Amino acid sequence: MPFERVIAGGLITLTLALGACRRSAQKQPQPNGPALGPPDPALALAGLRVDQPILARLDTTEGPVHCTLDAQRTPRSVALFVGLATGRARFRDLRTGSTVSRPFYRDQAFFRAIPNLLVQSGCPIGNGTGTPGYRIAVEPSAVDAQRLAQPGALFLARYHPAPNRPDPSPPPPGEVIGSQFVISLGNMAHLAGEVSVLGVCTDLDRVRAMTQLVVSGTHSVQLTRIVIEGVNDAL
Repeated sequence: MPFERVIAGGLITLTLALGACRRSAQKQPQPNGPALGPPDPALALAGLRVDQPILARLDTTEGPVHCTLDAQRTPRSVALFVGLATGRARFRDLRTGSTVSRPFYRDQAFFRAIPNLLVQSGCPIGNGTGTPGYRIAVEPSAVDAQRLAQPGALFLARYHPAPNRPDPSPPPPGEVIGSQFVISLGNMAHLAGEVSVLGVCTDLDRVRAMTQLVVSGTHSVQLTRIVIEGVNDAL
């Protein structure tokens, strides 16, 4: 009967379509490796003496800035910073959406500066809204207020939503951006307990000059790379 043939044909078509959907679903790529998140400190800091200051050099277009990192007081935060600097930490490439493992701090702008107070970098977008694909909890220590009161404090920046663009999934209180960092040039002790202090930087005359360039817009100041002694280079 014609009606029966139409029904039979429809059933065959539906069966073929369902089979194609199953085959297509089977071909979808599956995530590789562990879920994206902050690195394991044991892996990120492997080969380093965490009971001693870890030496870091921030290479910029205006010259190097030398810093010491304190992994004893803020091990998770220092592990994240070192992991991103050396390529030991995985992160999401915002241009492609893929998860990658390579040095994160390459050719990034110092995008924010306040004279005699701070300069900030570590945003892959260059406007303060970029992250490595995750944020981490603040890691306070007993000496935060003392360190933040002095120029040269190096700390992970607090999370701030983009201006005039509400965040659909704002983080809970007490989180810092996973990659962005600040070098202080003034008393910022009021941030104790709200940021993760990584350590202390020298070469502050150079940092002050960088701050003036960023504020004036004379030309872009770039972070070309971060070198960690004993991991990705010798200082």
